[in-house]
This record gives sequence, C-alpha cells and structure tokens, in this order.
Amino acid sequence: MSGSGRAYRQPALDDLLNPKSVVIVGLSPRPGSTGRRILGNLRRAGFGGAVHGVHPGGRGVDGVAVYRTLADVPDTPSVALVCTPGDTVPALVEEAGEKGCRGVVVYASGFEETADGAARAARLRELAGRYGMSLVGPNCLGVFNPGRALWLTGTDFGADLPAGPVAVVSQSGSGCILLAGSGRLGFSYVVSSGNETVTGLADYLDYLVQDPSTRAVGLVVEGISDADGVMEAVRKGHGNGVAVVALKVGRTELGARNVASHTGAIAGDARAYEAFCRRAGIVTVDDFDELTEALVGLSTLHTAPAGDRVAFVGLSGGEIGLVADVAVDGDVRLAELSAGTREELARILPDFATIANPLDGTGQLVGDPERFGRLAAAVADDPGVDLLTVVLDAPPSLGDRLAASYTRLLATLPGVRQRSGTPVMVLSNYGGGLHPFAAGALAGSDIPVVHGTRAGMAAIAAVTAASTHQVSDEGERDVPRVASSQAVRRALDASPSRQVSGEVLEELAEQYGLPLPRRDVAGSAAEAVAVAESIGFPVVLKTASPKVVHKSDVGGVAVGLSTPSQVRDAYETVASSVARHLGEPAPQVVVEEMVTGGVEAFVGCGLDPVFGQVLALGAGGTLVELQPDPALALPPVSPEEVCALIAGTPLARLFAGYRGSPPCDADAFADLVLRVARLAADLREAAVEIDLNPVAVLPRGQGVRVLDLRIVQPTQTR
Repeated sequence: MSGSGRAYRQPALDDLLNPKSVVIVGLSPRPGSTGRRILGNLRRAGFGGAVHGVHPGGRGVDGVAVYRTLADVPDTPSVALVCTPGDTVPALVEEAGEKGCRGVVVYASGFEETADGAARAARLRELAGRYGMSLVGPNCLGVFNPGRALWLTGTDFGADLPAGPVAVVSQSGSGCILLAGSGRLGFSYVVSSGNETVTGLADYLDYLVQDPSTRAVGLVVEGISDADGVMEAVRKGHGNGVAVVALKVGRTELGARNVASHTGAIAGDARAYEAFCRRAGIVTVDDFDELTEALVGLSTLHTAPAGDRVAFVGLSGGEIGLVADVAVDGDVRLAELSAGTREELARILPDFATIANPLDGTGQLVGDPERFGRLAAAVADDPGVDLLTVVLDAPPSLGDRLAASYTRLLATLPGVRQRSGTPVMVLSNYGGGLHPFAAGALAGSDIPVVHGTRAGMAAIAAVTAASTHQVSDEGERDVPRVASSQAVRRALDASPSRQVSGEVLEELAEQYGLPLPRRDVAGSAAEAVAVAESIGFPVVLKTASPKVVHKSDVGGVAVGLSTPSQVRDAYETVASSVARHLGEPAPQVVVEEMVTGGVEAFVGCGLDPVFGQVLALGAGGTLVELQPDPALALPPVSPEEVCALIAGTPLARLFAGYRGSPPCDADAFADLVLRVARLAADLREAAVEIDLNPVAVLPRGQGVRVLDLRIVQPTQTR
C-alpha cells in the first residue's frame, strides 16, 4: 500500500516513479556519458530531490558528490540509476538492494535479447525479489515525467515537453522518442520498459490506471508475458475512466523474429493477441499515426460518448464522400438522423443540399459561422447521435483569409458542445497539422482535433470502442465441474497418446449437450454389421484408434455405407489401412449414423503460450486447414460475441443459404459454441485442446450434429 492509499501489484513502483532522491551509478565527468546526460536532464527539469553519484574514481561531477561505492553514499536513495555495462549490472543491483533502494533503472543491453544474457536476467529477477525492488529495463531509455520534474533518462526528449493526461509504456525505446516528439500530446508518465525482466507491462498498467492525472494510456507492445495481469489492470482502468490503446509490433512472422532479437519478448500469435485485446477492452491500432491520434482523442475528451453512433458534418461533398468510405472501412457506426433533425437541417441548408450522414453542409456555410453553428447544434441535439465529428481542414500553409474563416467556424463548437452535452471531435483530412489560427480556436476546450483521414478515423473508433466496452463474465460465475476435469485427467493418464477415450468423450458430450450421431464401437466386421443394422442405414465407419488425429489422411473413414456387405468391406479396408500407417493392429472402429445435408463447420479451443485458452470457429470438414483466418476469442464468451464471431467468417453466408441451399440452423450452432466454451472453462486446469470437426449444421430447425469430437493434451503441456 502506498502513501496515496492505492494498492499496487509492485508497491515499490510508486517509490521508483516518485523518488525523493536518486543515485547515478556510473556518473563520470566524461561528456556524453549516460550518467552525465541523466544529471543534465535532472538539473534542467529542476528535480527537487537529492542527487548522488557513484564511480570508482570518486570525483565530483558538476557539483554532485561522487562516492566510490553505493555503500559509501550517506543516505538511502529511493532509486539507483545503473549506467554501467551489462556484465557489471547484477553486482551493482545487489549493492542497491543492500543499501535499501526501492527501485533500479538498468539502461544496458545484454540480457534476454542475447544468447548469453539469460543468466544475468535470472539474477536480476532473484535480486529484485529478495530485496522487494522494482526494476525498469534492462535495455531501455528509462522514465520521464515532465509534470513532476522526473527525468530518469539520458535521452534528450526536449526541454519543453508539456505535462498532460497521457501515460505511455513502450517496450521499444524509439516508440517513446516518437510519441514524445510528436508535439501532439502532454504526458503524465513515459516509461521505456525495455526487456521488462522484473517490472512488466501489467505492473506499469496497474500503477498508471490508478494515477489521477492520467486519462489514457498508450502501449507499444512487442510481447506480453502476463496476460492475466494485463487484463486485470485494464479492467481496473475501465473502472477509473482510463482507456488503454495499444500498438502491437511483430504481428507477422518476420516482425516477430525481429522482436525476439530486440528484447527477447514472446510475440505470441497475432490473432490471439487481437482476441485478447477485445476481451480485455484494449483498443488496438495499426501504426504510430493511429496511436498518436487515438491518444489525442481519448485524453482530450472529458466526457466519453454514451454509445458508438457517430455523425459527421462537413462542408465539402468530395471530402464527405471520402469520410464515408473510410468510416465504413474502419467499422465506425454511422448514426441515423431522426425525422425532427432532418426537418431542422432542411431549414438551415440550401435547397440543393442532401440530408444524410455523413452530411455535406455545402460551401455556402464557409462564410456563415452562425448558420454553421446551428447546423452542428441540430446534429448534436439528435438523441440518436453519441458523438459529433466535424470534418474541417486548415493545413498550416492555408491563406490567412480562409484560415480566419475556418477559425470562426471552429469557434462555434465549444458552445455547441456545452449546450448539447454531446461530445464533439474535429477531423482534419490532412495529416500534417493545422494552421495556427485554427489550432488556437479550440485551445482549452475538450474538443480534440485528430489529423489524417484514416488515423483520425481510428481515433474516432478508439473513442467509441473505449466508451462502449462491456466486460463479459458469461460463465465466470458458474462453479467449474470438477468431476469433468477429473474424468479427463484420468483418461489422459490412461492413454499413451494423451487423448481422451471415446467412452469419456461420450459422457462429456451428454453432460454438456454436444449432440453426437447415434454410434457404437465394433471390434470386428461382424460387430460392425450388427451395429449398423441397429442404427439403421446409411452409416459411417471410422477408426477408433486414439493414435489417429486426422482419420481421412490414413484411410480411416468410409461414408455412405448402405448395406451389410458394404459395412463388412469398409471394416476390412479401414482396419488394414490404419494398421499399415500405424505399424500395429487397429481393429476397433466406430459405426455411426450418416448425417447428410447442411454445412460443415468446426469449433474448438486451443492453447496459446501467452494468452492461454483460445476459442476458434469457422468452416469445417476437410476445408478447416485451408481457411486462413478462423474467428478467435478468449473464453468465456457471450451469445452476442459468438454471433459476431460467426458473422466474421464464411459461415455467415453459408448458413444463410448459399447458392440455393436451405438456410441452416445458425442458432443451434451458436448455442453449441457456448457449450464448448463452458466445457473449455471446466477443463482449463487440464490444459487440453478441444476439437469438434466437422460439425454438421443442419437445415433450420433441425439442430447440429458433432461428427467428430477430440480432446487431447498437446505435447508441450505434458
């Protein structure tokens, strides 16, 4: 518990980010050295705490006393800034711990990102745990906070950086440099977290979302090591009104390799990362322009939109058309204007104007700020509009006369915002800045101006997404079915291939409502014929060997068997083919009713090394591995989330009745997905993968049939 009364994952982090005193370990008089640059930054910022130095030479630097060892420093500094090569760092961190320092910043590289640095990294973790210290880095630029004169960095970010409500945590040092140098943001904290050997992303987030001066947190993420901790911190931020927006680097295979060589981070699966962010409520962006503009929007607005319905108002038909295109591409929801609003707009606009959203107010209003203000107010007052976005460009080299006209238009917006209560944003289609006149028109207001059509639209999407995110706790309140997990564990222990047996699968299917076809096991051709006759023709015959993963690949399936002789022949063919591939007898088969018609789908739950269980669904059968992008989500999921997942796959078109086929029972499939998610939650501790493929989704009203069900423990979890 800190002095502020807030509880942090790492209590020492408060002391590190708000130190009363610092010691620069490695402070030398050499110009350009890291320690000398840090001292210069602290001096320029007016840091009010004590500053000490440590160097074997023991020579004072610029009026700062320098001691030969940390033990010689007369008091106990809050933070040790270790500015020495990587191989010297562990011993110095141990000295800092013995001295009683609460935090350490390590700037050197040569840890997880190198082949021989892992042992040094492990030593840092052991020392930090022993002494209860927080540690920034290694392989980082440090920390700065212009509002608190805190410059624990040797990098020159500029002396005029403004304080503000944006916090940044970047695993890339250049990400800090870019965002700080954008000139678009004011900062509460900027943390170059580097390798995050001790203090990680979850720890920083937990601290920052509780900081009263922070309204938005921007992340530059190379890898996530504590997904549960990050999710918990982000949810805490939602409760405090703090939004989190993230730029992930290393989303491609090549990018992931570069990330690993840089910081040693686990990049994780890019689609699993996106599913994690949706689940947590982290707004995602694709590049630094989008990240910057999203942070501008999220930090400037004092009142979040009540929903995600956006209305656009501009004065150029061409630009409004562009905005409409990009809004659709960016999944921005366009508000429907009410009849009353349309009537009011008809009284304001010229006769030739088209009333729509996005709305072209026409060039007639450029020189008429009074009428423009009425136009903006009419749209903002519409009960179906949650966010008003005014599209207006005033590039830096615009002539002063036209710039003055635009400025008068913009000057009407604070009044519109105040009277209507509706949040207002301004979108400039030009990404290179604003004319000084226009930039000053909204100074001091809570109306953000976002730059660039696509980056600005990403900011609008970020604002609405952050305000409308709802935590799904579907299934979280249910008590896990311990018996299910125990049965699966016993089945795994009894199977050399760590695959759950057919008997246990059938018990689970009945317990969780996973509708299997009528079926039975046979160990001979005669038994197979008897089972087929009891079920009724036609039937499917397939191997029951737990060692076979893809049955069709080894000749382990025969379909459309309509007579006893066909079943007998199929048994001999399947049993011999599987035995040939396995190199051992495989006499047992499953005979089941043949389900025809409908669409083949799949649903399953895999294991991601970073994010844990990941639910997946998409087209099934033999096409499952040819579908490049199945829909992913982190369980538990709500019915609404499942519908959204299905809508993002080819299943949506197939279920609707593709090329004359009858519509399928999409509701039954959605219900099946929820049941699988429940099963996955109950089996979380067993660390298994669940695969239902194919699932026959029959014509509407006829339900679904799970044609193949597998539960297996992956090799890496054994």
